Amino acid sequence: MIAPTSMNTDHPSSLSNRGCDVAIIGGGPGGAALATFLARSGHRCVLFEQSRFPRYHIGESLIPHTYGIFERLGLLDQLRASAFPVKHSVRFVSHNGKESVPFYFSETIPGERARTWQVERSQFDCMMLNQARANGVEVYEQTGIDKVLFEEQRAVGVRIASPDGSRMELRAKVVVDASGRSCVIGRQLGLRSPLPELRKASVWDYFRGGERLPGIDAGETTMFLIPGGGWFWYIPLPDDVVSVGIVADPGYLFSQSDDMEAAFTREVALCAPLADRLALATRIGPARGSRHLAYLNRQTCGDGWVMIGDARAFLDPIYSSGLYLALGSAELAAQCIDDALKNDDVSAERLGRFEPALWKGVDVVRRLIHAFYDPNFSFPKFAERFPEHRAALIDCLVGDVIKDMSGFTAALAQMTPPPPPLGSNISKPSEPSRGEVFS
Repeated sequence: MIAPTSMNTDHPSSLSNRGCDVAIIGGGPGGAALATFLARSGHRCVLFEQSRFPRYHIGESLIPHTYGIFERLGLLDQLRASAFPVKHSVRFVSHNGKESVPFYFSETIPGERARTWQVERSQFDCMMLNQARANGVEVYEQTGIDKVLFEEQRAVGVRIASPDGSRMELRAKVVVDASGRSCVIGRQLGLRSPLPELRKASVWDYFRGGERLPGIDAGETTMFLIPGGGWFWYIPLPDDVVSVGIVADPGYLFSQSDDMEAAFTREVALCAPLADRLALATRIGPARGSRHLAYLNRQTCGDGWVMIGDARAFLDPIYSSGLYLALGSAELAAQCIDDALKNDDVSAERLGRFEPALWKGVDVVRRLIHAFYDPNFSFPKFAERFPEHRAALIDCLVGDVIKDMSGFTAALAQMTPPPPPLGSNISKPSEPSRGEVFS
């Protein structure tokens, strides 16, 4: 068990009037990682977290390409010593119960880097935030940000909502929005819009005593496909708990009623291969969910500010890429912020230099998301038709996508039409339900 992070005893009013180098909104993995990297580079970082840790969060499955980030953060020993199940592979099960050959990460990655973990997020997020504290980050829990301060379109600080209800302002050279689905800057500037081509909803719950596969497969993520393009995840967690969730079109998922509990119970019973694994399990609910998953901010960095992780965008949980993109964008953004501060240039151009490569990788994942929901596409069929691209397919599943993937995407286009450019058909800015956060 990972020790919970202790709440800072200082009131935000103890912050000095001299301001800080970087103000970070959100203490989840992305915010904590970015703050850790920047504090090590000598910058004064102040992090504000609305909740008090430990707190519940969804998004429990890591992918192997996070290994190097954890190594650079100094967290591998803690992860190895944890009770988190080790994840070596991903498997797909068709609606009639036919299982794919597992996609083992060791097919493309040698040694220990081919494995990762299934994490219980309240413990994992405490680990990340404790590491930020240990590296000198000033952390204020139960302290929200109700406004980012701008002067002539440049972010210059934040207005803090203290636990006692008081308000104060803190000047910062750079403001980082790591607030996840809250999208503090996106909502303030009216930048957030839903993605209509990825219209999905999700409901999930937890079971104790669900069946686990033997040996190396005990910690794998299993996807159970259902008719109509939906699917279930099955993620083993510590203490004999499994996380089970469905992702499907909201028109289908809530066709009989708007009740999440009823929808979840109905769909588990209808998915025979999943129901078999849960035959001896006990639900430890309640069911939780989000009616609107996918969204995008039309602008993700500006003068004096940057978004990372889910505060930038969220597409779909199918490949468990959320935590990797949060951590990866945090590390890349930290490098650009460090460079900007050292050169006294916090322009959008300088702060956002990491974005083109990152978005290119995100687009590869997005192409694979659209392929997954194409009823004429399947991973076994793709691997059979293009065996030379099986390794690239596994690269997508492990998160190794920030590189030239043009050959893979060209092969993908022969089996399923590519989607329109990201953001080309987003609707007018809106405020969809915040729901729960995926990462």
